[in-house]
Amino acid sequence: MYYPNLRVKAGELKALSHAPDEWLGKIFPIWNVEFLDSFEKAIPAVASTWLDGSIMDLSRFNLKRVSAPIQQTIVQHGLRFAIDPFDISHLHSSVIAAFEANPIFRIAFNDDVSIFDDTAFDELEIILSPYADVDNTLLLIDIGEADKTMVSVSTNIARVIEKFHDLGFSNIVFSSGAFPTTLQNIVGDEEIPRLDKELYDNVTNSLTFDLHYGDYGTLSPLWDSGETRRSGHIAIKYTLDDHWLVLRQKGKNTQAIMELAEFLILHTDYRGPAFSWADRNWHVKTLTPPQAGPGNSTGHVAEFMHHHFAQVLFNG
Repeated sequence: MYYPNLRVKAGELKALSHAPDEWLGKIFPIWNVEFLDSFEKAIPAVASTWLDGSIMDLSRFNLKRVSAPIQQTIVQHGLRFAIDPFDISHLHSSVIAAFEANPIFRIAFNDDVSIFDDTAFDELEIILSPYADVDNTLLLIDIGEADKTMVSVSTNIARVIEKFHDLGFSNIVFSSGAFPTTLQNIVGDEEIPRLDKELYDNVTNSLTFDLHYGDYGTLSPLWDSGETRRSGHIAIKYTLDDHWLVLRQKGKNTQAIMELAEFLILHTDYRGPAFSWADRNWHVKTLTPPQAGPGNSTGHVAEFMHHHFAQVLFNG
């Protein structure tokens, strides 16, 4: 099973709206809402796009600040939600039964596995022990940014995860992200290693049980909506087995976008139009005459993410 960490943005929603039926039951999105006042629109948008298996991530907020109506609306729309274990006492009484039917806890390493010393783990054990040995309890272990340092300590990370498994938790998702926050230094084509996948592989190779896979797709886990990203360049972010292929050139007009699509379909690593909705989109843009327009920023994000989903589901 695949658990992508997604923003509730038009591009990500569009990517999943074009998912074939065979993806149902295989993708379980973890939806990240940036601001509390965004939940009113985000919840119905998620429910209408991908109801089956979606998880609203409340762990990024102090649960005291997440009002009872927000918590209730999530449940009323048939969605699950994840919380920080230390916030469990702040669940509203009206949603406790729904949460306990599908308990989901997100545990963030915050780029520092040393926080999981014996004392910290003992505190977590006290909170989580009532939910151990319960088949439908889900632990979301989120490393954040997967860099070379994290990869080098993958064995230590595995030891921590093994401790959760020893407590009785068998349903564990391991998430991290490695796509860069900016592409400003890339012009032409460049390969960016999928360190998040490498970290996952190293960790799972050190374990005696299976982990579910999670990532942040073609978006950095350090993404900040307040950062300005206007660069005057167009890019295609194309996920492959062990790296991302980034094609980037100056210009955002129709000609520049069509040229970049042509560069992609002529590249030796292009998967072909049958691989995914996104791959077909890039292909038809290059026909004479084009059978699809250049698209906009929302469409481009949807293409990057949709192809990424297909890659993870079928090629890892």
